[in-house]
Amino acid sequence: MFHSSSFPRRLSLLWLTLAALLSTALAGRPAAAAPEAHILRIDPRASQESGDPVLTSVVEVVQSKRVSDAISDCAVQTGNAQFDCMSAALEKPYALYTPFPFPDQNAIFTVTVDGTDLPAKFLSKSNWGESQREPGVGTAWLILVDADRRMGAGFNDARVLAMQFINSMGPNDIVDVMFFNDRQVVKDSKWVSAAQKTTAAALINSVTSTYASQGRNRSLATIIKTAATDGFKALGNVGEGVKVPLHQAIVVLSDGFGGTDPMTTGPGALQIAQYLSGGRFPEDNTALPKAPVPIISIYAPYSTYDEFKQNSLEFMQNLANPEIGGFFTVLRPGQADGRAAGIVSAVRTRFSKMNIIKWRVSCIAPTVTQTFKLVFNNVKPPILGDNTFKDVPVGIDPTTWPLDIDVKYTQDRVKDNPVYPGGEFTVYGNFCWGGDKSRAEVYFLPSGQQAPAALGGADIDKAKRTQQQLIAMGMKGESIEASDTFVRFKAPDKDKILQGAGAQAVTRLIIYDNKARRTSGVTADSLLQLKAQTAPFPIMIVLVGAFAAVVIALLVIVTFRSGGRKRGGGGAPPPAPVMAGGAPYGGYAPPPAAPSPGGYGMAPAPPAAPVQPAPVSPEFMYGGAGSPAGFGGAAPVPAAAPPNPYASPPGGMASRATLQGAAGVFTIIPGVEMRAGRDGAQCGILLTEPRVSGVHATLKIENGQLLARDENSNNGTLVNGNRIPGGVWSPVPNGSLVRFGPVEFSVRLE
Repeated sequence: MFHSSSFPRRLSLLWLTLAALLSTALAGRPAAAAPEAHILRIDPRASQESGDPVLTSVVEVVQSKRVSDAISDCAVQTGNAQFDCMSAALEKPYALYTPFPFPDQNAIFTVTVDGTDLPAKFLSKSNWGESQREPGVGTAWLILVDADRRMGAGFNDARVLAMQFINSMGPNDIVDVMFFNDRQVVKDSKWVSAAQKTTAAALINSVTSTYASQGRNRSLATIIKTAATDGFKALGNVGEGVKVPLHQAIVVLSDGFGGTDPMTTGPGALQIAQYLSGGRFPEDNTALPKAPVPIISIYAPYSTYDEFKQNSLEFMQNLANPEIGGFFTVLRPGQADGRAAGIVSAVRTRFSKMNIIKWRVSCIAPTVTQTFKLVFNNVKPPILGDNTFKDVPVGIDPTTWPLDIDVKYTQDRVKDNPVYPGGEFTVYGNFCWGGDKSRAEVYFLPSGQQAPAALGGADIDKAKRTQQQLIAMGMKGESIEASDTFVRFKAPDKDKILQGAGAQAVTRLIIYDNKARRTSGVTADSLLQLKAQTAPFPIMIVLVGAFAAVVIALLVIVTFRSGGRKRGGGGAPPPAPVMAGGAPYGGYAPPPAAPSPGGYGMAPAPPAAPVQPAPVSPEFMYGGAGSPAGFGGAAPVPAAAPPNPYASPPGGMASRATLQGAAGVFTIIPGVEMRAGRDGAQCGILLTEPRVSGVHATLKIENGQLLARDENSNNGTLVNGNRIPGGVWSPVPNGSLVRFGPVEFSVRLE
């Protein structure tokens, strides 16, 4: 007989089942999706340990597959045969994914600063599976074991599988084991390191039976979400004995039973998967780094109503997120001893395909949240990038992020021209101050003083006090010129900037960006240390002084001699003026005129104009050489022409040209044409900036001069701000700034 009281419940179950099936169909993942790159972690600790602006990222590039496609052949079976078919299909190698190598030559990783995406520089990549001994390369395993009475015999299998995950831990793995019943988590080992994994194993061994059920329904979705939030949020406060690794994952061992709970359904599982894939616990977290979590969902089937059984299967199946490393399979009672090792191996094999990519990130936003993007250019098949790291915390205090100083290049430049008190010097790097020299400050550490760690920015007031002390001691230099690739300073004229003596003398300094409040290294082992010397002997000043003394002496002599002649005294009388017609005659008188051919009846010829004395050269009057006609001396050698500012460097023809910029340092030698652009097969100067053409420009050294030719690029080639014509060789003088599209280099000829 039909009972009216049971109708609402059955109708509700029917509606939930239909809604679950419909939602699952609509939310199904594409079977042949394009390869996708997923950022699973961005970690700044490499910079904090080395003093260089380096970010470590964990990236997976895979083509994910739907669970339903992997188990499609099992649809015609029922009961245990269907479950065994499903598990066999899902545990095959690459059943849910196809891995792809990381195309580093085509990868563009950017950070957004003031609305502009600034590219980082690729440094290195390594395989996760081959780097398990490297610091930080490990997984934080949160293992949730269903201890509700409905698990039945499957509870022991869940314990065996949980123990297998613990036994497989690597040296950098950590683990937290939680048992839950039909209401909440009832046992928790808390996070322990691999060295302390026996603590987690002891907890598993201590829970030997299930907990009694307290009702016909349970909010399993809420229990799992709460446990995940509590567990991963606690990673930010695990203590000194547990170091948080680069990766994390959650393992759910459950029968999936929720009864009529509206969230413990297929759609509810998709919401949990989306939440854990987002990697923020809770969603509005602004303190912990974002870390997407793969979900390993292990379904333990049990006997109940068909409606509940179907809901449970769909919940556990949809809980997995294979697109970022999640996994799903079915484990029937009594199968754990034979299959536990294989299940763990399948999960770890997927993780071993991940990549550890390091980037040099010169600029970051001046906020605690950052936005990163990963895209790929010119790859086949096309790879979808990852733009999900938007305004998320990654554990960076922007004031402590080190400035990108090219220490080696800077040190090489001062080897032959050491820093000295009062002298000028140049620091090279990739700076974010856009040529604003007012942002660049330099502070020198006096001899014997310790590094002022307060300049790191953690305590702004203390940093200001430290700066004021150095300023008061005269230890602040002067910024003369700045660009995005270098800054030129004048050192204070104080010997206290020197540490050591002779060939061992160095100077220690800190570069400070007073707008972003970022510094170069401030610890004792990361200070910028440059070769130095005492101020050189002022030979030019001495020469100028000696020259001035000679000039004064000559003036005195000339004046003395001239004055003596005017006074007469006992000296010889001055020579008579030279008249036309010959030398003086009779001392003062001119020679008698020659008789006129016409006798006394003709008028005498008029006297010729007198010959003026040869003027004294003004150069001589100031110590220079005399006029060629002056004083009967030999004609002096003409003065040398002023130097040509556009000529090759001193010493002859340029033997090489060096291009220094944020994209790297490149050398050009005579006889070799060097191309610049994005095409790695043709360009020695490889630029990954998308606004640079495949072959953007060509450079060469000819007759001691650096020449550049734009290859009709889209965004042009500029020399000192002037765009050069395409297809024409144009000179690039020493010290120029060259831009290929937006990528700028400074030029040095040697």
